[in-house]
Amino acid sequence: MTLPARAGRIARRARSIIHHPSSIILALLLAPAPLLAQAPVAAVVLERRSIFDPDETRFWLLNLVNRLHITTLPYVVRREVLLHPGEPYDSAKIAESERNLRRLGVFRSVKIDTTSVDSGLVVTVTTRDGWSTRPDFRFRSTGGEVAYTLALIEDNLLGTATQTSLLYRKNPDRSTTTLAFRQPRLIGGTIGMVAALEDRSDGQLAAGTIGKSFFNLGAKSAWSITGDTRRERLLRFRDGIEQATDTLQRRYVLGRAEVARALRTPSLGYVRAGLVAQLRRDDFTTQATYDNIGITERSVTGAFGGWIEARKGRYVKLQGYNSLSRDEDLDLSTVVRASVLLAPSVFGYEKSGIAPAIAGRTGHGSARGFSLLEWNVGGMITSSGLDSATAQLSATAAWIPSPKHLALVHASGGVLRGLLPGSEFDLGLGAGPRAFRSHAFTGDRAFFVTAEYRYGAAVDFLKVIDVGIATFVDHGGAWYRGATMRTGWDMGVGLRLGASRAPDLEANRMDLVYRVGNDRESSGWVFVVGKGFTFSTGLRGGR
Repeated sequence: MTLPARAGRIARRARSIIHHPSSIILALLLAPAPLLAQAPVAAVVLERRSIFDPDETRFWLLNLVNRLHITTLPYVVRREVLLHPGEPYDSAKIAESERNLRRLGVFRSVKIDTTSVDSGLVVTVTTRDGWSTRPDFRFRSTGGEVAYTLALIEDNLLGTATQTSLLYRKNPDRSTTTLAFRQPRLIGGTIGMVAALEDRSDGQLAAGTIGKSFFNLGAKSAWSITGDTRRERLLRFRDGIEQATDTLQRRYVLGRAEVARALRTPSLGYVRAGLVAQLRRDDFTTQATYDNIGITERSVTGAFGGWIEARKGRYVKLQGYNSLSRDEDLDLSTVVRASVLLAPSVFGYEKSGIAPAIAGRTGHGSARGFSLLEWNVGGMITSSGLDSATAQLSATAAWIPSPKHLALVHASGGVLRGLLPGSEFDLGLGAGPRAFRSHAFTGDRAFFVTAEYRYGAAVDFLKVIDVGIATFVDHGGAWYRGATMRTGWDMGVGLRLGASRAPDLEANRMDLVYRVGNDRESSGWVFVVGKGFTFSTGLRGGR
């Protein structure tokens, strides 16, 4: 087509539009989406609300709770919001800001809205606090065994999103008193610290990390310094026998430094790389030797290496997975991380080695359901061949037709080779098949499959609690290479009780379970109490 002919055609189209006002109206109706994306942010307004809304505080007790609670401070909310006045509106940053705020673990509800004004858009951030001071008593019970925790936890100290906790734990192996602290933005709003001290009936532990995190998908750099020291007793169990078959003493010290940089930060993703260096002491001896002469060896080793990680973000906001009544974010991103550590003999190792590893995850879904696949493969290779290795795979699928209904299936399995004492698979007392006692299944091979259906019977009952009813079936086990495969089945029904006004999403479970007998435990009904699901995933995700 010649240039004059093309110009004439454009003119005829223009006259057609002018003579048909409906075309102009249609064009205007279609315009707001791109115009909104280009509009500048005129202001960011914070609406910070306490645990109960004003129309709920007519009852004196709820009003008293609000008065005792310190609402999250403005700067804590504002630093997680990624849009600022004068910047163009970006829906991806709005969604990420909501996720960042929910990830703090101090809010029961987060919502960000926009309003058009002459100068652009006003972004309104509405947060509703959860009850953050938690005198907590929880326990897990399987038949005659009980593990319980007494705790005083503050998730939002003085409204600063600082977590402090004092816990006492008791299980069949030991008792532990723990003092912990966590604040990701302790210094200058960018440098954080996590620390924990444990006084055990059979040892002590102290660990801490200070550093700068990747606070959002577009963050450019991060670094951390970690220290960990342990004086502990290791109990090793085998073949479902109640008493430990071996007792070891361990002395462990780790110093680790890491720096990382974002190589690319496209929308909803990144490519990051990092360097790692560490010094470690890890010595073991039998309890009998320790009682006579203590631990005389003091091995020190060093290693260094790097990693690269790529993420294509995929996030889903839904209700009805962990919590019946509150929004939660599931991270279904595709993530692949490859790493390698070099361990030369001059750094204290008996033989030089290289430790490659690759881990990843990918998911797909919507507010009505999702699927997630996760894997992890790694090992240590020396001049003599494969020294140690691990391979683990898990898959989770859920159907959530409404927040009141959840159908869930999870399967996981793994193989270990040549790993250190204490790193073997250990299922029982709430981890794995829930009706079996602690250390019921141990070994270097393991699998676990569970399915559950849950119905939400009452949501935000009395403005305090969510109540659900569940039915489930579990199958799993663990064993050592060359030994007989040991597994167990159970099934049952139970209650799910979750605090609707607390930031913690996981529900407590109270289950009546029928255990199918195996070579160590007889068939019968047991009452099992726990918290959350009987498996863990990376659905909370990272950034």
